Amino acid sequence: MMKNFYKFKNVFKCVHEVHRHFNFQMSPFHILKEKKCFPQGCMTFLWKCRLLAKQKKCFRNFTTVGKECFNCKYFYEEKLHQYPELLLNKQDGKLFFENFLEFEVWIENLKRKRILCEGKVSQVSPEFIIEEKQNNNRLKLKGFLILFREGYIDNQLFEDDFYLSISAKTQNQLKFRKDDEVEFLAQIQIDRGRIKFFKSGKFEFFERGKSQPPTHSQSLVNAETYTIIKSQPQNCRACVFGKITDVLTTKPGPKRFILC
Repeated sequence: MMKNFYKFKNVFKCVHEVHRHFNFQMSPFHILKEKKCFPQGCMTFLWKCRLLAKQKKCFRNFTTVGKECFNCKYFYEEKLHQYPELLLNKQDGKLFFENFLEFEVWIENLKRKRILCEGKVSQVSPEFIIEEKQNNNRLKLKGFLILFREGYIDNQLFEDDFYLSISAKTQNQLKFRKDDEVEFLAQIQIDRGRIKFFKSGKFEFFERGKSQPPTHSQSLVNAETYTIIKSQPQNCRACVFGKITDVLTTKPGPKRFILC
C-alpha cells in the first residue's frame, strides 16, 4: 500500500502572506522539494512606502509599491526570515520523514521505465493551459486529464489520486469516460506534487462506463464559458466549478490560476 506523501495534509504550516489563500497549510512537496525551506526557513523582502504606510498620498499617484519606486526617498525594504512549522509531534514527524524518503526512492525507481498502471476512472475532464502574454490571457485546450482515485502502479496498490494526461486525438479514439476500468503503459512525472502519467499506450479496457465521454469539440465550446480568476481562493479550489490551471508565462517560477 502506498500514498502520495508529496500531498499529505496537516504536516506543514507557513504563515507567509502569499499562502493566505491556502489557509497557510502547505504541502510537503512545496516545503521540501520546491522551496526546500525546512528547517532553515527562507528570506523575504517586502517593498514598503513611508507615505502609504501613513495613509498619505503618493506624489506620483501610485497606490501600491512596485519597481518604479526603487529610486524614491520614501521607498524601503523590510526583511522577513520565516520558518515553516512542522505540525506533527516528534514521533509522528519521525515516522513521516521515514515514509517520505521511502516514497521518494519508489518514485525515482519508477522514473527509469515505462510503468504498467491499472485503475477505475473517477473523472475525465479537459486539460487547459493559460497562455499569459502581456495583459492578455488565452485559454488553450492541451488535451484531457483522467483522474484515478486509487489503482495499481507497477503492481503496487496506490491508495491516492493519480492522473493520466492524454491528447484530444487519443480521447476521440478511445473515448474515456467515468467508471471505465483500464490498464495501460505510461511514463511517470511529478506535476507540483501530483502523480501524473504521460506518453501512454497499450490500453486494455476491462469494463466501460455508461456515461457519455467528453469530446474535443464540446470542450472547446465549454471553454468559452470559463472565467479566469488570477488567484487561488480557498473557496474556489474546493468548489466543483473551480479548476486549477497552469499558466504559461515568461516570469520565473510556477504559476496557476482558477478557471470558474
